[in-house]
Amino acid sequence: MNAPKHKFLSAVSVVALALSLSGAIAMAADEPDGDSDRKRSTAEDFLQLNVRPIAIGHHGVGPNTGQDPSLPIENTVDSVRLAYNLGARVVEVDVQLTQDGRLAVFHDDYLSDFTCIHSLTLDQLQQRLPYVPELRQVIDVAREFNNRSGDDLGGILIVELKAFSPHCDPADQFEQPLVSAVVSEVRKTKMTDRVIFDTFSPALLYLAAQAAPGIPRELDISGLQLLTPAEIEAITGLPVTIIKKNISLGLTWAQIGEVYRLPGYASPQQFLATGMALQVRIVGGEMDFLGPAEQQQPGSGAAFVSAAHSLGLRAFADPANTPADWNFFASLGVDAIYSTIPMGVQLQPAIPEP
Repeated sequence: MNAPKHKFLSAVSVVALALSLSGAIAMAADEPDGDSDRKRSTAEDFLQLNVRPIAIGHHGVGPNTGQDPSLPIENTVDSVRLAYNLGARVVEVDVQLTQDGRLAVFHDDYLSDFTCIHSLTLDQLQQRLPYVPELRQVIDVAREFNNRSGDDLGGILIVELKAFSPHCDPADQFEQPLVSAVVSEVRKTKMTDRVIFDTFSPALLYLAAQAAPGIPRELDISGLQLLTPAEIEAITGLPVTIIKKNISLGLTWAQIGEVYRLPGYASPQQFLATGMALQVRIVGGEMDFLGPAEQQQPGSGAAFVSAAHSLGLRAFADPANTPADWNFFASLGVDAIYSTIPMGVQLQPAIPEP
């Protein structure tokens, strides 16, 4: 992990670095799925919108692990369905790999007692947490709303490929099985043109680019990834260990306690260069990155968004749980905001007819 820096390379410099890193990622696109004569919206339609910012339902209608009984639990069929019903055109969920190679929609790769998801079959997980759905169930909901929307934007699904914790993947061996399972499921359900992958792990995006280059990808960054190990330890109270990553992509990777395994970036421009090297369509900034950047140097958050746009990338922000959060992100010029619903739907601009 590295100390934060606030000056940005020119677009030309970033592109040059990205091209030097880009290697041999295949770019043969997936064939469009489903009925070619049926009018429907796609992920590409979402990425081509010329209005901003658009609300993305965060884990459905918003993060809720049960503390708010008035809302469905996050990452459930009910939460995803309600988000679409309340007007969200795009919804994001998290995915985990189970012992039997199936895909559970759940935020962490371990439970509250630190039982790893991949040590349980899907049935065993659902015996403990009956509300946890399989990814296929959530995809079916997205397809239903996509079909209902016709060529009006709707039913787009963002699937976050969760970086494994050191606790549950000490040997760094589950990334390929996760990506293979998710790509296979999206293809089986014929939704490759209505899905976007996102993650904080460039290693997962590298594998996704090889397996399904036609599915758009988003690389995210948190504030921790720009800090030194000492700064991270002071903030989290967890030890930081620099590691040798199986797929490092030339970056410095670290384990933060038993919870996180992520790369550090020397600067925001190195993060953008990594995204360009992986040929992502979107970069995403967390509040703990964009907020401190603006506090320390006003205008630097907007400069980051502008730099992404100059490279032809979309810029998303996460999360907006209050109107103040939304307005802050919107002031930076981002294209979409992961937000609670219906708040985000109420604050986003009107989406034009196709």
